[in-house]
Amino acid sequence: MNNNEILNEKMIQEKIKKVNGAMAQEGMPLTKELKQKLYNCIIGRTTTEIERKKIIEKYRGLYG
Repeated sequence: MNNNEILNEKMIQEKIKKVNGAMAQEGMPLTKELKQKLYNCIIGRTTTEIERKKIIEKYRGLYG
């Protein structure tokens, strides 16, 4: 990793930490799985729209 990649990684982890902190204040800290999904969205591996559709399909399958 070069310096830019290290700085970017630190910035990404700081963003995730801030979101987790805000969610923890509401009594809903992020799970490792949710942190990974958020990370993947930030780096462009997936999008929030794709992840939202996955969640909706999952729960439609469970609850009709």
